Amino acid sequence: MTTGALTAAIALGSSLPALADGAASTRNIIIGGAAAAIGITNYNHKKRIKQQEMQEQTRRQQAYREWYYKKYGEYPTDQQFRDWYVKTYGVQPS
Repeated sequence: MTTGALTAAIALGSSLPALADGAASTRNIIIGGAAAAIGITNYNHKKRIKQQEMQEQTRRQQAYREWYYKKYGEYPTDQQFRDWYVKTYGVQPS
């Protein structure tokens, strides 16, 4: 159904003459630029959040490994770290 609606819109839109004047063209360029700026800003924001999460996870992992070494005299295995992380934070380390 969606494909049919899109096909009809393209067919009808291409059969009508273009009614673009200078103002509409400029407006569309400005709106497109603003949308691109918002998209880039959103992407960069999400990227920074993910980087902060990864740094925090690395800090937690290092702190746990140091604590474990001081307590038991050896470093925990990766599986022991994963088990601790899931038990403590409720999510798998990424």
